[in-house]
Amino acid sequence: YTTYKTNKYHLPLLKIVSITSTNMTFVVASTYFNSERTNNFEWALSKMKGLFVKDDVLSQLIVTDMDLVLMNAFETLFPSLTNLLCLFYITKNVNAKCKIHVYKDEE
Repeated sequence: YTTYKTNKYHLPLLKIVSITSTNMTFVVASTYFNSERTNNFEWALSKMKGLFVKDDVLSQLIVTDMDLVLMNAFETLFPSLTNLLCLFYITKNVNAKCKIHVYKDEE
């Protein structure tokens, strides 16, 4: 996932995390970018890909936060991976879109 200028350096931060068989998360890699461009993401993802000795060790699934630049970089470097959207962001977007259609009872 990426955070956009919410850190003390005011730079986009890419953090790549994974999950173990015991449902524990761990950081695989993290890096700051000077801008959120596809080539920056492709560079970081290619470095991460280089950490794996065999291609069959790579995950077949990624979860992103709907960052189109990140999704495009994944598509370029890992075309066979399935991309799912993070449940947190799906819920956030559904709530935002439904709020205008749901009326609260006035007390």
